[in-house]
Amino acid sequence: MRRLNALVPALLVLAAPAAQAQSAASAEEEAAATGWFKAAGHAFDPSAYGEADMAPLVAQLGGARIIGIGEATHGGHQDQAFKAELIKALVRAGQVQVLMLEANRAAAAGFDRYVRTGEGNPAALIHSRSFFATWKDDEFAGLILWLRAWNMQARQPVRIVGIDCQDGGRDAQAALEFVRSHDPRAARRLRAGLGSLVPVPEALPGRFLDWFKSRDLAEQVKVTAGVGALAAWFDSAPAAARSDPGFADARQAARMAVQGFAIFKVFRHDFDESKASEADFSLRDRYMADNAVALLGAGEHAALWAHDTHVTHAVPASWKDLGFLAVGMVLEERLGDGYRTVGFTWSRGAFWASTIADTSLASIGGAQRPVVQQLVNNRPGEYGALFDATGAQAMWVDFTRRPRGEVLDRWARRPYWRGWAGWGTMPGTWQQADAAQGYLPGDAASGFDVLVWFRDLSPARRWPALPTAKK
Repeated sequence: MRRLNALVPALLVLAAPAAQAQSAASAEEEAAATGWFKAAGHAFDPSAYGEADMAPLVAQLGGARIIGIGEATHGGHQDQAFKAELIKALVRAGQVQVLMLEANRAAAAGFDRYVRTGEGNPAALIHSRSFFATWKDDEFAGLILWLRAWNMQARQPVRIVGIDCQDGGRDAQAALEFVRSHDPRAARRLRAGLGSLVPVPEALPGRFLDWFKSRDLAEQVKVTAGVGALAAWFDSAPAAARSDPGFADARQAARMAVQGFAIFKVFRHDFDESKASEADFSLRDRYMADNAVALLGAGEHAALWAHDTHVTHAVPASWKDLGFLAVGMVLEERLGDGYRTVGFTWSRGAFWASTIADTSLASIGGAQRPVVQQLVNNRPGEYGALFDATGAQAMWVDFTRRPRGEVLDRWARRPYWRGWAGWGTMPGTWQQADAAQGYLPGDAASGFDVLVWFRDLSPARRWPALPTAKK
């Protein structure tokens, strides 16, 4: 269970192998929490909210260098739609000039060209193989179209960057093309070390992870060294290359290719699972945080579109001691008050997610087809139960202004499930504690400056899948 959650933390819920089960909140403590939600929460109509509803939230978040905006699941409509509207409100208020995506560099670059220049077909970009299937839906696509319309009249256009590093083939290919334009001899030498990684076969299905897992150990080792050599070229690049406006982007692509091989080292044929640590499985979040900071320009402010388990800025100390990291934890270390975050929870409903059979690396690396999962998050010990007691339909609460007091402070340390699910989940063990495996809920009041709740969650409006290429 530990590896499953650490490698893909948005899959189920954060876990800590050494954590001890905490005692549940008392009726008095829960009554205090619900009373605070009623008194200080901002209730809204989940089917008809607008700028007026968003204004106080925008004011609370304004000024942050990066605002991490999560989602409880990768397949729900309400949390994604709210996130998109919040980003629009932040852009209108001049609080955001960059949209950072939990997406690979190449996919985000296509969206960036479209929203800034109109180049490209937005439907084709959404369906790109380099863009995660998770967000091939109306909620994300609507934001992209809106940003294009905004940029057509904006003095300072909003740009888009991808901070994820799961696309080593395209990243290496982009870097190699830059090297070829300035140093053809070096490019030929470097190309030989990349084996079958480039050129990327765009006409074929599959992901970088699929390519990596299908190579024998000799090629895994060879190409890992090859992308390292490619990245090293940029450290001693000739002056003409360094003065090229595309140098920084190409160098970043090379770095992200190296990152891709590092995060997937757990799939190398010589990797010993028994010696795996939490740090091995937290590399992706560490790299995404590094990329976010590297891609943020001077004076810019960004919104980060990702899952709750990536944007959270705090986890129990026992998890952190084991080496677990989230993007938000690293960003808060580097930016301090310049990083703020919005998380989500819900009570009942449905969302898209793959059904995972077990916690093996084989299941993690699979590509199971998503289905609509019918689950709940309002049983005892689940966050939705607290919000249900408010009588509202939807609400957001500013946790930075939580009143201090003995009862509410005790509640803040109690364990609650959040209703988190990523690209996949295990319905049969949904939010069932297993202390031996470290599958435990997190603290009630940690991780987010603002928490948004919906009573009902419905599936995201997914786009029709493209027909599968015939063999």
